[in-house]
Amino acid sequence: MEQRSDRFTAIEDQYAGYEVYDRNGEKIGKVDDLFLDENDQPEYIGVKMGFLGLEGTSLIPWEIARVDENDHRIEVSVDKAQAKDGPAFNDDRDITPEYEERVYSHYGLQRAQTDGERGGYGEYYGDEVGKVGPGMREGDTETGEFRGHSEDDEGVNQSGTDDLEDEDELRVQRSEEELRAGTREREAGALNVRKRVRTERERLSVPTRHEEVSVERVPVNDREASEAEIGDDEVTMPVTQEEVMTEKRPVVKEELRIRKDVVQDEKVVEEDVRKEEVDVDDETERRNR
Repeated sequence: MEQRSDRFTAIEDQYAGYEVYDRNGEKIGKVDDLFLDENDQPEYIGVKMGFLGLEGTSLIPWEIARVDENDHRIEVSVDKAQAKDGPAFNDDRDITPEYEERVYSHYGLQRAQTDGERGGYGEYYGDEVGKVGPGMREGDTETGEFRGHSEDDEGVNQSGTDDLEDEDELRVQRSEEELRAGTREREAGALNVRKRVRTERERLSVPTRHEEVSVERVPVNDREASEAEIGDDEVTMPVTQEEVMTEKRPVVKEELRIRKDVVQDEKVVEEDVRKEEVDVDDETERRNR
């Protein structure tokens, strides 16, 4: 049994903290429980679903899981919805052959049958079924607590020699609630950016040129005079001026750059946690030797 315990602890430590993802790469949850068969091989994983595990724990057969040791993650060949809708599991219920059939049927698997025994555990199936399941051992990958099936009261185990004839040790487990906190994103508002058109009247001063006509009369002396013919005549001289032409075209004047920055903050949360206390009343009679 010591060898089985060491093997169990090694496997339990190996997958502690692993996260579980579905076939689409979407995170399902975190490995909370680990179940081994009679050969100390992984049989099921208990996956804590939802934020801080508030959606409960689903039991997923190891047969549909693939381990990625580099990224410390386990990928299952179903989607998140199917895993979430699987048969729920809690520490207070029995894992019976009927329950295992429900789990395997939900994931479209077939359980192997051997020599008419219930399930595939052989001699580990007896007349009584424990809290976890015949031939199975369960470990909590977060607390490291071993939860095997036993007829003792919850939290109290008796052990002595291998044949359990000389029971000289009483083990009492004391539990505490641990406060854990996580974060999730929620919408805290939105920034709306709008452009609107505003009409303004602008005034520009534009220099212009124009031609003006002046008439000067100069007398002609006899020396410069020549013979002229008298008759009607008309001479045209064009007069020009500059006029102002306007044109409007859009021109980029400035650019608004809007970005979001992540600011690290810290908030303190308070919750009541329960802790067990153990009182030992020694009512034995001690004899002086």
